[in-house]
Amino acid sequence: MPRPKNKEALGADLLTDRQREILRLIVQQYVLTANPVGSRYISRISTLGLSDATLRNVMADLEYLGFIGHPHTSAGRMPTDKGYRLYVDNMMSVEHLSDAEKKAVAHSLGVALTPEEVIRESTTLLAKLSKQLSLLLLPAMEFGILERVEIVPLTGNRILMIIAASSGRVRTVTLETETTIERSRLDDLCSILNSRLAGKSFREVRNIFFDSIRDLSEEDKSILRVFINSPEKFFEDIGSERVKLSGAGNIFTQPEFQKKGSYSDDEFQSIIELIENEEVVIHVLEGSEKQTGLSIRIGSELEDERMANYSIISTKYRIGDQHGTIAVIGPKRMDYGRVTPMVEYVAKAMSSALSNK
Repeated sequence: MPRPKNKEALGADLLTDRQREILRLIVQQYVLTANPVGSRYISRISTLGLSDATLRNVMADLEYLGFIGHPHTSAGRMPTDKGYRLYVDNMMSVEHLSDAEKKAVAHSLGVALTPEEVIRESTTLLAKLSKQLSLLLLPAMEFGILERVEIVPLTGNRILMIIAASSGRVRTVTLETETTIERSRLDDLCSILNSRLAGKSFREVRNIFFDSIRDLSEEDKSILRVFINSPEKFFEDIGSERVKLSGAGNIFTQPEFQKKGSYSDDEFQSIIELIENEEVVIHVLEGSEKQTGLSIRIGSELEDERMANYSIISTKYRIGDQHGTIAVIGPKRMDYGRVTPMVEYVAKAMSSALSNK
């Protein structure tokens, strides 16, 4: 096939069957080994019956069209983001979880007693199954619905304030009051707050809170002063509270990290940042939240230079009246056909378990 003057003139939908098959073989082999794939190897495993010279020509065309790349001085080729995208969208064979894997998920989530345990077990399970880094993003607090307020006396003049969202998230703050307050009085104050605020979004609660307590005594207002002076303690998210992570060590067992010189210091630092910086995780996962259903975002599609060598497979789970995001992050050459159903299955099982807690 003669090359068009404008390489974009030949889109993915116009590739020949021969080109598609060779691209599929390159992607699959690169996924397995993380080594550039040469024409001699394709010749050995292909059933197309093509000569090395013909294979080299087809691979050169695929490279020209942007589906594979030619790293450094290697004679082999590796998929580009465009090549992975075509593979994921049109060529990937999706595997099914084994009965043993399904039973492991059902057992672990079945014995979890609280929403917090379900969330922790889900991220742990997904990391073990995928052998990648598992990430979970809880719904943003400000969009949640206030379920109840509790004020519990501790010792002396210390009290514990508990704010529970219908999504299952809970925020607690310990306060010191000027005098010891009777339990009955705290219960009365809770009843007033719940009658006026429960069922409203946290964003709305924050906006109307001061007006809602305007008729209370000054002493009662003093107990609630933290809502006014430090609303972020209840209504704003702390990164570490929204992000759950498991399987960080899995990243560093990948072949890319075992090969000297495969990753630059800056590229290596990017994954350390991801693990240590919750804000980076939130930024990346919130991009996935905009997608409908399952999302597979590859390299440059993540729109973050620090993530150029990675892909994220994510989907939503349901918790109360909101949705969160659960995901797997790994090298771009991760086994998409195997990891994708894992993400979907764990998210579905997690949603089911959370609905029963």
